Amino acid sequence: MSNKKSTQKAGPKSSVDMGSINSIIQIILAAFTMPQEPVTPLPPPLIMIGGSMRTGMSSKQIASRVISRQSEAGAPSGDIWGDGENPMEGLITIMCEEMVSSIQTEAKVDIVVPPGISLTGVGAGNYGAPVIIQGYTTNYKEANGIIR
Repeated sequence: MSNKKSTQKAGPKSSVDMGSINSIIQIILAAFTMPQEPVTPLPPPLIMIGGSMRTGMSSKQIASRVISRQSEAGAPSGDIWGDGENPMEGLITIMCEEMVSSIQTEAKVDIVVPPGISLTGVGAGNYGAPVIIQGYTTNYKEANGIIR
């Protein structure tokens, strides 16, 4: 019996052939391709008005909508065994509660305000004379947000 230790590192097996230049090029190109087309940005006035009108996420509302539509997928709904609640509906409720909780407590929103935004301001100068300023932002500004 031999007590020689292997010099190979143990780790997950990879199906990527790092010996092929085509394989390496495909990996690099995959890092720079967008998986889907980005959504069209909403105009700021619509965000200001529509954002305050939203009620926020509710796991109970999501679960009730999914449960009401589960018959579309061929899943039984309602009291199917006559001895209590449908366990599938309970599972759907738990899943929705966990997803909403995760989104609301763990999701991160990053906002960047780009440079070049025009500024206009009015103030009072010496002796109360009005002073008007105009300019542009020169740096970007980062901010954080909360999903609700």
